[in-house]
Amino acid sequence: MNTTNSQEAVLGEGLGEGNYRIGFLFIAISAIAWSTGGMFVRILPLDAWTILFWRSLFATGFLAVYLCVIRPKYSLFPKGHAMIVAGSLALTMLAFIPACQLTSIANVAAIYVTTPVFTAILAWLWLGEKIGPTTICAVVTILIGSCVLVEGTSSASDFFGSSFAFATTLITAAVTVFIRGHREQSPLASVCLANILVSLVSLCFAAPLSANLRDLVWLALFGLVQVVMAFVLFSAGLRRVPASQGSLIGAIETPLAPLWVWLGFGETPSLSTLIGGTIITVAAVGYFLAMAGGRGCPKGENVDE
Repeated sequence: MNTTNSQEAVLGEGLGEGNYRIGFLFIAISAIAWSTGGMFVRILPLDAWTILFWRSLFATGFLAVYLCVIRPKYSLFPKGHAMIVAGSLALTMLAFIPACQLTSIANVAAIYVTTPVFTAILAWLWLGEKIGPTTICAVVTILIGSCVLVEGTSSASDFFGSSFAFATTLITAAVTVFIRGHREQSPLASVCLANILVSLVSLCFAAPLSANLRDLVWLALFGLVQVVMAFVLFSAGLRRVPASQGSLIGAIETPLAPLWVWLGFGETPSLSTLIGGTIITVAAVGYFLAMAGGRGCPKGENVDE
């Protein structure tokens, strides 16, 4: 493979080894932020539409401040393909909270962990990103862990929650590849518009005044951590890391989501959740260490080749 092409495929526009590792770190932190979603849902004694309305409203405000004050070079208004990203993100947000309320957090996480598989396939078909043996090994290991994790959570009443989770998974994979394909542009304006859309849709069914002051504080934190912080770091990381690899590192969200709920609410994970979560964590962390530790990424060499 041509050296220049290899560097662009692996390091993202020739940013270099240091930036490549920073990209992995950003995505890992964003995954931790995303993993708190189930915990916030459990904390709030509100219906899904009210949670969606307030979380998205707070997220919109925080993102607007970020784009206007901290990053004024970024446009606050998405254009062209960015509108597609905004619509897709709005769908994932609308589906996530009902998924968490209709089925267990572990079940949602087990379905969502298949995101790297769909991301890798779409990145290969659309962007031509090579799927090498290291990535394949990590994907297979994570799939094994997800199969173990979901064992024992297959109640008939979980059908609708699982359906919402699966829809979120597919759309997230597509959005990840889309953002990577247009990495010269920040997706944060799309995230801001997506939250505006979610707020408007949710307002039709929500009961905003049912939230008290305590609820509003948690909802503000929900929007800040699980939306703004997660997307800011994820978009920054994805400029430096190929889509399939970034999605793999994001898989650490899966075992962390039920962990926070267990620590905060005593929603004890099953043995299958513990074993599956351990497998997924080991696979994701091992992959991170292999890629960021210098086994293949320094000097433009791809660990997958």
